[in-house]
Amino acid sequence: MVTAGWVAIALAVVCLVSLGSIILLFTVGGPFGFLNDAGNALIGLLSAALALMLVSQVAGWAGVVATVAGAAVAVWGSWLVMTGSTGFVLAGFVSTIGFGLIGLWLALAAWGRGGEALFGPLLGVARSASVAMMIGGLAAVPGSLMRSDSYDAMPGWLWLFALGWIGVYALYPITMLALGRRLVEP
Repeated sequence: MVTAGWVAIALAVVCLVSLGSIILLFTVGGPFGFLNDAGNALIGLLSAALALMLVSQVAGWAGVVATVAGAAVAVWGSWLVMTGSTGFVLAGFVSTIGFGLIGLWLALAAWGRGGEALFGPLLGVARSASVAMMIGGLAAVPGSLMRSDSYDAMPGWLWLFALGWIGVYALYPITMLALGRRLVEP
């Protein structure tokens, strides 16, 4: 469990670094987009590793399958923009779908057996993160299917996908940091 705790803490740090890099991208420019995309892929991979480590404690194999699939989709979204295959809007929709699947794992963990004991006083934050990530993921599906790659051209309701990013960049790191601390401390 200690190793899982350190993975959760690393996941929180990567979420915050990715958030910082996207803020820097929009304010300063430069290589911060690449750093953000690499961080998003790493968020997916670390989430899958954590789900595997905690499979017997929470969420079971259904959660692991959702997270591994989510990690693959999130990595694919990062790959799309890093290789120039799409712009960042469409790639963001794809990544958001992946994070929505990871949110499903978090929901299974937070609402399932052992969730209250595992997340403790931040159970509500964990549940909020999972809901935001899942709603964002669902909202991103139409954007991906429409191949929307411009904020100007997308319908207003599609902005619901931003809830997924609020979940990933704000609520998920808080949850993972708290979880990591609980698993690392004796």
